[in-house]
Amino acid sequence: MRLNSTALASLRFFEAASRLLSFSRAATELGVTQGAVSHQIRYLEESLGCKLFYRLPKQVKLTEQGDQFGKVVARALKNVDEGAEAIVASARSKIDVRLRAGPSFALRWLVPRLGKLYAVHPDIKLHVIGAYGYFDPVHRDFDLAIEFVQGPVPALHAEALLEEYLTPVCSPEYLARHEFLKTPLDLAGCTLLHDGDAWASASEDAEWRFWLREVGALEIDSNQGQFFSLANMAIEAALANQGIAMGRLSLVEELLAQGRLVAPFRQLVRKIPTRYWLVYPNELADTPGVRAVIEWLKQEAEGSRAAREQLAGSAESAATEPDDPGDPTPES
Repeated sequence: MRLNSTALASLRFFEAASRLLSFSRAATELGVTQGAVSHQIRYLEESLGCKLFYRLPKQVKLTEQGDQFGKVVARALKNVDEGAEAIVASARSKIDVRLRAGPSFALRWLVPRLGKLYAVHPDIKLHVIGAYGYFDPVHRDFDLAIEFVQGPVPALHAEALLEEYLTPVCSPEYLARHEFLKTPLDLAGCTLLHDGDAWASASEDAEWRFWLREVGALEIDSNQGQFFSLANMAIEAALANQGIAMGRLSLVEELLAQGRLVAPFRQLVRKIPTRYWLVYPNELADTPGVRAVIEWLKQEAEGSRAAREQLAGSAESAATEPDDPGDPTPES
């Protein structure tokens, strides 16, 4: 027979009463009155056309039919409860994704954007690993990586994510104290701030040397100034009025927009061959969490590219990036 919705609703009352052999204890467990339990079981009995309980003084006892039906109902409700628990657990579970990126890029570009990722993918639990340099493709500690290198990473799938531009930056206070700073040749009277480990195999002055060469200021000593192991350290030194840093637009675009940094030679932005690559194993490409992060990163990179090209202005026509990402490094 097919029970109607009211009779189906009474099964929870019957299961509790048959298990506890007490209407009052069933009422306490379910948070209802004893009368409500009695009413629901009476309705179920009427629907089935048989008695499920013997009502004895101060106790109840299952009939034979009640005992048989009680086992069926208990098993069915257990299955329903376990199924519901599995669905809820699945809905609440997080998909772990490990993303490696250089510390400076992670801090200045990635972290400020993560709120947008979580807004559209609340099921993703992203572990951001700030690291750069060599890694073992087999025994890696990440699922995805954003690597600032010249070309694809061996043994892993790699696709270009974001191009990079260079322009000197300093604080407004530093520029005010160095009013003579009008052309790149005037940098001779300034302290250069370096990311001394800009990319794999780069020389300490790689970024400054590249930019000075591109703008024709070869007279400037690219190897003078202060050196740091992270780009963000050089940026912080610039914010602290200690000199003029070679800024990557992906790292300083927000600081320029806020006016905390200024670009004395805004018209002399240069694109470099080294770029940010998205790196991951082929076997992870279509896993739900990884795929979602990949697509989100591409979307954010496209928006960032447009903003940086606007900052670069007419310098795009002077870009020097080769078609072959395997061309010699900028410092060569």
